[in-house]
Amino acid sequence: MKINKVLIIGILIGLFCNILGCNETDFEVPDINNKEIPSGIILSLNAIVSGLDTSNPEGVINFHEENQFVEGYVISSDREGNFFRELIIQDKIENPSVGLLIQLDERALYQRYPFGSKVRLKLKGLSLGVANGVVTIGKLKEQEIKAIDFSSIDDHLFRTPQINEIIPLTLELEKVNNTHKLLYVKVKGVQFNTNLIVPKIKTLAGESTDRFDGLRSITQCQSGVEIQLCTSTFASFKSLNLPTSKGNITGVLTRDFRDAFFVLKINNSTGLSFEENTRCDPVFFECNTINSFSAETILFQENFETITNENKLEPLDWFNINVTGDEKRWEDRKVTNVNNRTVTISAFNSNLQPLEAWLITPEISLENVVDAYLKFRVRTRFNTGKALDLWVTENFTGDVTTTQWHLLSVDFPIDSANFKTIIKNLSCFSNKKIRIAFQYKGYDTILTSTYEIDDVQFLGNKKLD
Repeated sequence: MKINKVLIIGILIGLFCNILGCNETDFEVPDINNKEIPSGIILSLNAIVSGLDTSNPEGVINFHEENQFVEGYVISSDREGNFFRELIIQDKIENPSVGLLIQLDERALYQRYPFGSKVRLKLKGLSLGVANGVVTIGKLKEQEIKAIDFSSIDDHLFRTPQINEIIPLTLELEKVNNTHKLLYVKVKGVQFNTNLIVPKIKTLAGESTDRFDGLRSITQCQSGVEIQLCTSTFASFKSLNLPTSKGNITGVLTRDFRDAFFVLKINNSTGLSFEENTRCDPVFFECNTINSFSAETILFQENFETITNENKLEPLDWFNINVTGDEKRWEDRKVTNVNNRTVTISAFNSNLQPLEAWLITPEISLENVVDAYLKFRVRTRFNTGKALDLWVTENFTGDVTTTQWHLLSVDFPIDSANFKTIIKNLSCFSNKKIRIAFQYKGYDTILTSTYEIDDVQFLGNKKLD
């Protein structure tokens, strides 16, 4: 049986730290100067990843050549428990273009392969494929990419003497695409969503409802695009309260376990840098609260049952406008399982960044009307973040960019489920003519949530003469 002294020392250090507790500076990275690093043909990370058909989750590449290697720089750390039995590497220390997840059946990987270290991976006997939405390398077992066995790690993975400073790639969320997966990035000017702060500040992943991972929505102020911060419930910093101000997040961009949306994962709490004392919350317009929403008069209603083509909306005084110059806009849809028609939109596979489309109701007169309100039904599917806003105006110019709009606060659904009924008070617009707008702003591939709207009604009580 082959004994690796460096590995044994690392394990003993890990046990010592787990019992007594220690900081990053309390131990030294094991000396590897005496460990021979094999030579051979060094393939680029980009070369091996580009050869994989990432659209086919069952496709793999098997490596059989004896002297083929790939090199990269470690950007993940399992020291604080937010990564588990995996090592993520990227091709460059600055301005990277491709990343790779290596599955390894070993804990405390940070002791042998610390953050910033350069590693060389021997490819023979390994397989490359897609697991949980990201390119992964390991052992092929039963047609799945599995971790490299503990006893085989030293035959495949070698750390060079280099330990480098990794410069995070500054990333604007609206420009995120699949080429950014498994890269070490910095997202500036973000804040945790208000519902995570008020009325009670939530933790990163320490709530009773968190299972395996805590997902916390963050919004980049400039674009309004959301992304989820993913923190393991096994992370040592899971019980930290969320920052309440605006700041920056530095970590690995990856996908959630089900490959439904992008997430950010930090190595430790220093990945959160929230030193500003400001927030960028939108200013909502609200009419004074009324005691009940009961009305005798339906002022307007549209259930979309006759809208078999979205072009039929225009003769009915609806506006359906893509403001970014593309033809993609709100579309009619038949919900076959309940024999119902709706209007729907999604940025998925649109190749648009952004897809911004406004669906604007006909003009509604509230002359001699009191206690007016709007009522409609909405549902979301394949939700990757909030992409819908609701606006009201009393002076529509025919151009959404020159119209003065008031933003209404709406708790849109975030889970794929049945339709949710939304009611908004419009009583402060009495004796005015108004329009309501559903503004969708999505980005393929980062923000592609699907929304369906149905049964739009304006209701109110007529004033008595």
